[in-house]
Amino acid sequence: MKALESKFVKKILIVKAMKRLSIKDVARLSGVNHVTMSKILSGERTIVHQSTFDKLNDWLLTEEKK
Repeated sequence: MKALESKFVKKILIVKAMKRLSIKDVARLSGVNHVTMSKILSGERTIVHQSTFDKLNDWLLTEEKK
């Protein structure tokens, strides 16, 4: 299990806003379940599986390269 830092969640929110993506879009693009994504972005879930963190991290790195 991995604790998500607020900086990490803010990065996801920034990319989401800049690209005008819905929560479902972010979930689909990152490979994370949309319910889990919603809970992460709302702050309801701050601890996730390592695999979820890895998917989000990989997605953020890919988006930063674009």
